[in-house]
Amino acid sequence: MNFPLFVARRIRNTHETSFSKTVTYVGIGTVAMGVSIILIAFAILFGFKNAIQDKLTSFAGDIRINQISGNHSLSDSPMLRNFAWEKSILKNSAVDHIQAHLQKPGILVGDAGLAGVVIKGIGHDVPKNQLSKNMLQGQAQIQHPQDIVLSNTLAKQLKVKLNSSLILYFLSNPERPRKVKITGIYETGLEELDKMFILADLGWVQKMNGWGADSIGTYEVFLKNSSDLYQSADVIEASMPPEWRLETITELYPALFDWMMMLDRNIVIFISLLLVVACFNLIATLWVLIMERIPMVGLLKAMGANHRQIRTIFWWNGFFILLRGLAIGNILAMVFCYVQSTYHLIPLDPESYYMNSVPIVWSMSTWIWVNIGTSLLVAIIITLPTIFIKKIQAQEALQYKH
Repeated sequence: MNFPLFVARRIRNTHETSFSKTVTYVGIGTVAMGVSIILIAFAILFGFKNAIQDKLTSFAGDIRINQISGNHSLSDSPMLRNFAWEKSILKNSAVDHIQAHLQKPGILVGDAGLAGVVIKGIGHDVPKNQLSKNMLQGQAQIQHPQDIVLSNTLAKQLKVKLNSSLILYFLSNPERPRKVKITGIYETGLEELDKMFILADLGWVQKMNGWGADSIGTYEVFLKNSSDLYQSADVIEASMPPEWRLETITELYPALFDWMMMLDRNIVIFISLLLVVACFNLIATLWVLIMERIPMVGLLKAMGANHRQIRTIFWWNGFFILLRGLAIGNILAMVFCYVQSTYHLIPLDPESYYMNSVPIVWSMSTWIWVNIGTSLLVAIIITLPTIFIKKIQAQEALQYKH
């Protein structure tokens, strides 16, 4: 029989004073709140990062490849489409698919004003569900040559609606304005995209700029897993012709990824403070429980129990408090994450946070590691107050309440 565990269980089941009960509940509540907040913080952090990266990659891919040139504007330089290279890249197990695009600057004119835009020509190699997640109205697929998909930001600026007509000027050919029809309205929440891009038919954009059907401006490579970004970029770059240039999504939008790295640092600081508070509260709780049971400590010493056995008894008491706190904390976090992910109760300002509500991403591995890490850390910390037991003399302890 495990003597310390047996005594710890009996202590837990005995009638305690109201003060020790209160202290115990405070300890359980502190652990529960700390663990639940840590789990929720990770769920929100991963939600933010995934949502922003999904929005970016849906428009720019994980890797962008174009022609090396001295042109640093938003206008693509022509490059010949290489079908043999495309087939070789698709054999890479990390690559999901590859798309060919063409970007040209232009001016969009409506009855209420005008806006400088980047016309992005997309072809039939764009999966149907890639842009659908960002669509507010209409359809993401371009059906006719002079159909366009406009952002909600530009639609409000030009005061137009779905199926409205606008005049589009290509800066490379300004003397030939074209009438276009809005067949879709999207919103990513990312100002860098919403204030700039409109989507049009690739073949039509090629024709308007005098390019042949085999000329494109950019390849966009989409990966199955974004965590393979840099390794896949190295492999793809090694297979490219020397006149091509490769850029990862982190190089294209450094400000957004710097912002996400800052979030990581803030979360680490926040979680560290929570763990410190939880540990100190458990130390205080266990200290009070030891002080209340000093006569019992004296009795156990008088009966022959050694210091290690008595310390282990109170360590188990602290561990029972930890387990109850972990259980409650996990339930609270699960309830919050489920409600928020289902009903989106907490809204956000899209202009500041790039989305309409607080995003949630469930990560089972993170939940497991948070529980294991918290258990190990607290299990080590709660050994500190039990050191006091060594200083308790059996004779003085038996007379403590007298």
